This record gives sequence, C-alpha cells and structure tokens, in this order.
Amino acid sequence: MLRLAEQIRRRQPHIRGEESTKQALILPFFSALGYDVHDPTEVEPEYIADFAKKRTSGQMEKVDYAIRRESTPVIFIECKAVDCDPVSHNGQLARYFNATPSVPIAIITNGLRYVFFTDLQEKNILSDRPFFEFNLLSFTTNDSEVLEGFSRARFDPQTVRERAEEIIYSSKITSFMADLLRNPTDNFTRFVLSELNMFAGQRLTARLVEKFTPTIRQAIQTALLDMATRSIRESGERSESAPSQAPVTTSAATASPPPSLTIPTPTKSPSAPIVTTAEELEALEIVRQICADSSLQAPVVHRDTANWFTIGAVSPRKWFVRLYFNGKRKWISTKLTHTRAVPLAPGFEVEAFQDGSRVYINAIKDLHRLRPLLLLAFEEEVKRKEIPGEDSDLAPVIN
Repeated sequence: MLRLAEQIRRRQPHIRGEESTKQALILPFFSALGYDVHDPTEVEPEYIADFAKKRTSGQMEKVDYAIRRESTPVIFIECKAVDCDPVSHNGQLARYFNATPSVPIAIITNGLRYVFFTDLQEKNILSDRPFFEFNLLSFTTNDSEVLEGFSRARFDPQTVRERAEEIIYSSKITSFMADLLRNPTDNFTRFVLSELNMFAGQRLTARLVEKFTPTIRQAIQTALLDMATRSIRESGERSESAPSQAPVTTSAATASPPPSLTIPTPTKSPSAPIVTTAEELEALEIVRQICADSSLQAPVVHRDTANWFTIGAVSPRKWFVRLYFNGKRKWISTKLTHTRAVPLAPGFEVEAFQDGSRVYINAIKDLHRLRPLLLLAFEEEVKRKEIPGEDSDLAPVIN
C-alpha cells in the first residue's frame, strides 16, 4: 500500500473530475486489495438495482461500483472527484444499501480518503457516521491492518457488524489510553500507588497524588520506550538466527538485521541527557520501510544525541537524515540542497540549512509524504564515499 500511496501522490495534481479520479486513483486502490477491477462480474461499474428510481433528468439512480462475491453484491462504492470531501453519504446510497441486505459495507471515496459505513445503529439501515476511514496520504500500520480485513482474500460479509464495532471500540480505547498515558489522571495515579501498596494505611491525599503524577508519567514513557526497544532488538535477533537461503535481491531495510539500540554517549554534549523517544523509534521504522523500496542495498542504522536523532546508511557517520523533535516544531534535515529538496517536499516548508536543507513536519506520519526526498537522500549517501576522519554528527545545531 505504501507503493500505491506514492503513485497516487504523484498522480493527484494531474487529476480533474470524477471520471479521472475513478480511473487513476480509485480502481488502482481496489486492485491493490486483490479485486479484479477489469471483471464486471466482480467489480461492476454503474450498478443499477431493480428498485432504482428515475431522476428528473431521465437517468436511473445508480451506484458507481458494486463489488460482487459469487454474483451477489457485497460492497457499494460511491465516488467523488479528488477535490471533493467524502464526509457523508447521500439518500441514493442509503436507499440502495437499505434495500440490499446482502451488502454490509458502503464506501465513499475521493480517491484519497476511503470512508466506510455499515448498519451499526439499526439493522439494514445505513448509519450516518462512518466506522472507519483510510487516508492514502496519511495512514498508520494499524490502519493498514484494518484495511486488510476488507481485501478480497479476507473480507467476510457475515462478520462485518462485529468487525465494525471492534474497530470503533478499539479506536476509542486506544485514543483514551494514549491520552491517559500522556497525562495520567488523579484516579490513575491513585490506582498505581494503591496497587504498589506504597502507602498502606495512609490516605492518598491530593498533595501526594500531585507529587507522584510526574514520576508516574516518566515511568510510563520509560516502560513504553523499553517495550519498543525490546521489540526491535528481538526482531533483529530473529533475523540473525534465520537460516541462510540462496542469494536474492534484498531491500535496504532487510539487507542486514537492525542494529543494537544501545545508545552511545554523544561526543557533543556528555552532560546532556539522552532520551530516545517513542516518536524517534516510530520515525526510524518509517524511514526503514521507505528505504526498503530502494534498489540499493545498505543497512539503515542510527545514533541518538542530546539534540538530534541521526539515521545513516551503513554507519551513522554516513547520515542521510536527522530528526529534530526536541523543539517547539518538528523538522528533519538532509544533505540535499534547498533547490533539490523543494520539489520533493510539496506542501511542506523547506529552508536552506547548513550545507543542505531542512523540512518542517507536523506529525511523524508526514514522513510517508516525504518518501521521494528520503529515498533520494538515502541512495546518494549509499553511493557517497566516506571521507576518512569525517564525523558529521558533530555539526552545529541551528534552531
């Protein structure tokens, strides 16, 4: 799906109107999910039901696409032009859905956002609110896993309602837990202190709770970081223990197992605390996924310092991107000049920085949109010969 997302991103500026959106954006998406978009018995365009009403224009109401399974429609798809916002369904789609019990899913899309509806409130009545949205220009690993459940190989019409409820509940619980772990409530702090039996026989006063809340917040961050670090390290150990096979063409991210996550003490500022955050680890994995599509083979490694997080090819000394997530604004820097970086980062604020450029981002997921920039920076660094004695990690920081 990442490769398709990059294709869609390149095509988007050239798309005009609904029909162009269908052909260039929407059909490739469903093809990526395993559906045969060229077989009208599986993906039927301009589906017209027996009960369809005739419009004042004389044309029959129709659904843009109906996906069939064993000749029975199971998914309705309503298409909008790429510059339209697919926020709600119209009466026509609802009538089709409500009168077709075999169809448990209705999707509205503009080729970039795919909004999923079903009948959660009342059986066979299309809900006004979606239960899932997939954005091709900004999605997480969890979004991809949810979307996979609607692929041709895994879609089960009989379990859609249960799956939709699970997606909604999981999303709400995840959001609640994320907020809670970032900002523990007084009740949560009381619960932790009670479970630890640290103040048995004493009353947990408001002052005591206030005192320990920062400690618990820091403990949560440390625990989450430790879990992420252990997961990546174990993944590397599994790769090392895997039996060797015949030589094959491998991607950059899989050319060698991930390096140890032991953080070296930086030369720049020995007294500054080094804290590798969950955001930095998430960004590292996104960069590795992007570099995996390169034809060049080189392990993607990293080094953390007090001021930035370096990602390099083969060695941290051969860095191709640095992450600056400690300030008020998040940004990354590469060795690509401002002139070269600007066309590779459309929609982003790009500035000249040292001998390269820096790009401001709002969230970690924005790195997916910077795929062309990161790929080029990676490949040029792989090809570049390392200068003896060079240590790029000692470059000055400019905020």
